[in-house]
Amino acid sequence: MFVETVSVGTKSGVQVYDLRRGTKLAQCLGVGVDGRQGFAVGGAWVAAVNEKKPVCHVYALSRGDTGAKLVFPFPEEVTCVHALDGGRYLAAGSKSGRIFVWAVASGRMVGSWDGHYGQVTALASCPGTLVSGGEDAAVHVWLLSQAVDQLAAGDAAVAPIATVAEHTMPITAIHISQAGLLAGRGRLYTASRDHTCKQWQLRVAREGERLVGRAQLLATLLYPAAVSDIAIDSNETRAFAATAAGLFQTNLYAYAAGGAGSGLAALGGTGDSVLSEGHVRYPAAEARIAAVGLSLDGTLLVSATGEGVVRVWDTASRQCLRTISDKQLGSGVTQLAVRLAPPPLGGPRALAGAGLRRADGASGRAGPQKAASVSFAPLQRLARENGAGETTAFEAAVKVTLGGAREDMARFDAALSSSEPYGETARGAMHLLGGLRAADGSAKRQVASLCQQLERLQRHNARTRLLNDELYQGAVTEWLSRRR
Repeated sequence: MFVETVSVGTKSGVQVYDLRRGTKLAQCLGVGVDGRQGFAVGGAWVAAVNEKKPVCHVYALSRGDTGAKLVFPFPEEVTCVHALDGGRYLAAGSKSGRIFVWAVASGRMVGSWDGHYGQVTALASCPGTLVSGGEDAAVHVWLLSQAVDQLAAGDAAVAPIATVAEHTMPITAIHISQAGLLAGRGRLYTASRDHTCKQWQLRVAREGERLVGRAQLLATLLYPAAVSDIAIDSNETRAFAATAAGLFQTNLYAYAAGGAGSGLAALGGTGDSVLSEGHVRYPAAEARIAAVGLSLDGTLLVSATGEGVVRVWDTASRQCLRTISDKQLGSGVTQLAVRLAPPPLGGPRALAGAGLRRADGASGRAGPQKAASVSFAPLQRLARENGAGETTAFEAAVKVTLGGAREDMARFDAALSSSEPYGETARGAMHLLGGLRAADGSAKRQVASLCQQLERLQRHNARTRLLNDELYQGAVTEWLSRRR
């Protein structure tokens, strides 16, 4: 029998319990988890965001080991993190609306782009895609292959393949069905502070060389209070909502009796279908629920309040089976995550090679496998082409000083005036090249094409020199301010 764990994020750290027994298996202390996605579990590690400063703490999930294995800074203040591809990648959303993706084994930043106008509040993923929600009430579906190729293609190449903008308040939770989104059969569930949970059908088609998705709204579940978290069972027959008015269960299918259409029928099906009735409230649950989680078979539901009350429910009878009692929960619960236990906590040995380094000589031996260390490298603060080089504190300071200069390269073109350095040379060269352009003839067309390429190179050279001057000036200003 597989061991399922429930990881609970609190102000005093991340606590890991056996879902069916309620016993504590591990704890990660020294970091306060704030927000619904303040930590991410990937294989045998936990990455938690420090609520007071932009620092990441990485822990190994093992018995009796409570200290962080790695502590390193983020590029900027991060609001949520999410593990991708079984823990091989880590995604993070920042307060500025930017999204980052790293390869955890090398620490290399494989993607970084602007995703939302406000801070990123929720992240979810399925094979090939990353879904983000933000304070701007928008939900974007990103193609991960674009994020990986972003270093070569440029920041402008990263664009969502689909956008959902039907909510009116910030997004709080996102759930993706097991069928995935690129297959065209998967469904997307989004929850918001506008008291609703919306169900979407995403269809992805290829238009030329790019993928384009179209989201169809199937149903809107309206609750009496703001929705803070959602959980959907694997069969997509029930939705569980954590709200400020209690814990609710919504059956997504109803039995229609009589006639040719008798049998189970899905609720909704049209974009204007609003279901405000039929939600079953758990009578013994507290009034304000902060987070919910569901077991893999859908028989157990875990709920948590901001005051630290964690309960395990039977979904068939809606009865409370146990209440997890721990003094560490008294600081308040902000997040829940239900997963299979890793090998150090009694999980299947088949997972032992995911995210772990075996000790020397461990291969080929019989007996339990032990993790020597977590295969998690410090994450880079700046994206480097082809992963070359290390990010230094000096480069990070320059990035902070310049702010959004790298995101708006067009202003360097506008700055090429005769009154500024390099502008006169660049414009004079362009004027001379313009006089060499030909109107007809194959050879003349080739000469004209070469002249255009030289013009672009000349303009790019002037723009690069301007950028270099600004980088140098920003670095010097930062250094002088620190000396003072």
